[in-house]
Amino acid sequence: MDEEEGRNTEQEAMVELPKEIVTEILLRFPVKSLLRFKTACKPWYSIINCPGFIKEHLNLSHAARYNQHKDFLGLTIPYTYASNPIVLHKEDSDGILHAKEFDFPYKLFVDDKYNIPVRVCNYCDGLICFIIPDHDRILVWNPSLPTEYKIIPSPRISRYELAAMGYDRSSDDYKIVKVPSGCPIVEDYSSVVIFSLKNNSWSNKIISKRNSVSYYAPWLIYAKNGIHWIATQCYEEDEDIECIMYFDLAEESLDYMNSPSKNLICLVLMNYKESIAILGENFEGQHELWVLENYCGMKSSWNKISSFNFIAPLSSNYSFTLNGEILVYKVKCWFSGYNAGKCWFSKYDAKDGSLKPVVVEDDKITYDAECFYSLFGSPYVESLVSPRQL
Repeated sequence: MDEEEGRNTEQEAMVELPKEIVTEILLRFPVKSLLRFKTACKPWYSIINCPGFIKEHLNLSHAARYNQHKDFLGLTIPYTYASNPIVLHKEDSDGILHAKEFDFPYKLFVDDKYNIPVRVCNYCDGLICFIIPDHDRILVWNPSLPTEYKIIPSPRISRYELAAMGYDRSSDDYKIVKVPSGCPIVEDYSSVVIFSLKNNSWSNKIISKRNSVSYYAPWLIYAKNGIHWIATQCYEEDEDIECIMYFDLAEESLDYMNSPSKNLICLVLMNYKESIAILGENFEGQHELWVLENYCGMKSSWNKISSFNFIAPLSSNYSFTLNGEILVYKVKCWFSGYNAGKCWFSKYDAKDGSLKPVVVEDDKITYDAECFYSLFGSPYVESLVSPRQL
């Protein structure tokens, strides 16, 4: 049998495999390979485009991600992005970040004369949610499918507002929640707006006020079928106490829970695997790390993982890598030249107290010494989820 006949035999064997077996095989491939396989033949295109396949591929990726070495995705976002691209970083198995430039998605909103602030809200199932406050728009983008995005006009509910996206398992729907930020609730109620990607519509929820709450958190966290953020409870007879607000995506109701300890100040909320964690400083100057075990409103239970002396300031942003290290990155940074930009992200190991910079390795990426950058980092799972088809 010659080489050509051998290739034909292999192709015929693949075509004759039952659809169920082909599906199980394809489910094990990464997104990059599946996008290439879609052009191989119509049956494969049909399988990979099936909503059931996309959901199962995502479920398998979630289940397997803690056994993989890839830890996080990072975004370097230039303020003057009319002339500077967004840079997306992905970590490889050796812990090295590889960078890739994108003119998209910011070019949708700016030209060479104007710079419109665009903020990253959060990550969910391979999708990144942005808010464009000056245009009253929300942008949902899948960087694994670079041309797949959805622009959502959004109502303005406050001068300063926060947004985050989450997946509601009960309705099989992705929802975006917007809340006011940096201002006290002075009325007897608060307004929270929710966008359903399945219904392509906004709804307004009037939330009754419990005591007095001020929203001031710089970001929202999605976990456990809800959106979380840090706020302040104000009591007449006592000093202000920080608490964690929780918006249930299924019930579309708002509740709050106490922080794990009254001895904590400067709380930082972040994702921890499938839950949330709090990093705070106690009155002795030590840092404490707590993870939410069970959510039961005010009686929620927290587990203290460790206490340690943390050398990074709490003015930084934090996330968790998949192996339990703390990912540290500055909210906003000035950089003078490319070499200074190689240590934007660092990992902190609470076991030995080491803070190690993550090396960005790509000589093709250049950074503007005069540009003002903000950073975003998150554990990440690639997906085939298309914002346009939700």
